[in-house]
Amino acid sequence: MTELLGLLAICLLGAGYWHVRRQSEFARHWLERYCRRQQFQLLSVYRYRYVWKKGRLLAQFRFEFSHDGLQHNEGDLWLHGLKVLDVSVPVLREPPSPML
Repeated sequence: MTELLGLLAICLLGAGYWHVRRQSEFARHWLERYCRRQQFQLLSVYRYRYVWKKGRLLAQFRFEFSHDGLQHNEGDLWLHGLKVLDVSVPVLREPPSPML
């Protein structure tokens, strides 16, 4: 019986790890498309935390991007499973024009 419980625990850990990796890959691909549409340069993506809200486990990813090639900004992506709930980016400022 102990061996069966050990095997079940190993299977559950493997499935959990597989889900986390799948979610991370989904977030990266989704953000690459999002940044391409917004004409941003995606610099990095990382899982920030998990939050339990309204009976759901949400994953928050943070991503760094550049909109002008000089500055870098940070945005948030919220996922529930493989479903995007929200994307937020800061208000972007244009660099001052050299003509002024």
